[in-house]
Amino acid sequence: MTVGHSARLMAGIRIIREKIDRGELGRVAFMEANFSNERALELTPKTWRWYKDRAPGGPLSQLAIHQFDVLHLLGGEIAEVSSMASKLSPVGAEVDDQSMTLIKFADGKVGYVGSCWTSPGIFCVRVFGQKALMHYEIDFGTWDTPHLLHKTSTLYIQRGKDGYAKREGIALPESDMFRAELEMFAQSCATGAPNELTAHNGNVAVAVVYAALKSLDRKGQCVRIADVMEESRAKISTQARAA
Repeated sequence: MTVGHSARLMAGIRIIREKIDRGELGRVAFMEANFSNERALELTPKTWRWYKDRAPGGPLSQLAIHQFDVLHLLGGEIAEVSSMASKLSPVGAEVDDQSMTLIKFADGKVGYVGSCWTSPGIFCVRVFGQKALMHYEIDFGTWDTPHLLHKTSTLYIQRGKDGYAKREGIALPESDMFRAELEMFAQSCATGAPNELTAHNGNVAVAVVYAALKSLDRKGQCVRIADVMEESRAKISTQARAA
């Protein structure tokens, strides 16, 4: 499994991060995210995503991984996760097609990531702080034209005791998350200088997926990310010595 960092470069995600860093939300205590689409309604035995060994966890490894990366960016280090999954698609594929993962961060905040493979497409993130909450949602119809996301996406902040009517919409600047990711990569190749899209970021997102898969096997038991990372290091070390 691999992970791209493009989602964390969305304009809305960047604005949320800036407001968290400036303290506008107060202490953040809870986060939630969802990335879903209709993939499991279209699977056939001829597609690789049909098979559990090729797409472990279904939407967990294919979609939720990007939200794990986003919440890692917004919330800091992830300590442990607990996950559940289900199969509800009528096509009969091997893979799970519903996934929900509970997250506990190192500083005590909590959150969850949901991912459904039997629904219309959605990508949304919500962050809850003691002073304000923020909500970001993109129009999934423009996913393949990222330079147009700003035209129909939604980003708002709701402060203090204000209700729905006082939510403040935030204008999104034009941007292209895929182009930005490629330009960062090209710049690092040209200069040799690292950028914010580090290997550690990708490793954490993948480790959260593997921890969630372990949790599924253990009927929802919490699994520590540090344990998964250590197991991976030990495996790599053993393989290196064998070579």
